Amino acid sequence: MFILHYILPLIIFYFYRNKTMLYGLLIGNLIDLDHIYIRLIGKLGWFESACQNGLGSQCSFSVYPLHSFPVITSFFILAIVSYNFYKSNMFWKWVFWISLGALFNYLLDYIHLISGIVI
Repeated sequence: MFILHYILPLIIFYFYRNKTMLYGLLIGNLIDLDHIYIRLIGKLGWFESACQNGLGSQCSFSVYPLHSFPVITSFFILAIVSYNFYKSNMFWKWVFWISLGALFNYLLDYIHLISGIVI
């Protein structure tokens, strides 16, 4: 699912040709920087797996700080609120597409978690 994090925005861009949308969806993938943060603070070694007890290769939702239910809920609420102001100015367009990009990231991580498919 790691490649799909970047292929999905490109596929959507191919059909809609909106650069704000493309960059917003790609910036939404920066939510995965918490994978580096957890290693910088020393909670996890650079070459260690974050998955414990044989959980497989995807356990983002139980380990990383930005992959928690309150943060996911915040992005969902932010996407709904920013969609209501989407046409008013460019700021809300950026907020909408970045929050939607983060939600796509979470969705792909969840699909990876339940299916075990690595693309």
